[in-house]
Amino acid sequence: MNKMRDPNPEKRGKRTRVEFGAISIPMPVLEEIDKLIKEYGYWPSRSSFAREACIEKIERERLKKIKEK
Repeated sequence: MNKMRDPNPEKRGKRTRVEFGAISIPMPVLEEIDKLIKEYGYWPSRSSFAREACIEKIERERLKKIKEK
């Protein structure tokens, strides 16, 4: 099971191994990602961009669900 955050705060600061999976992204989307990476120079790779984008989307959806309650 992949975990974004370690549920055990006492372990914070220690490196833990996290499993990764592969996904397919359409080439036009990858080209847009490449443009953003080149333009801003913030992300070191497509993977780091995609990881950050996914985390932001997950957080946004969780907040939306909380507001609906």
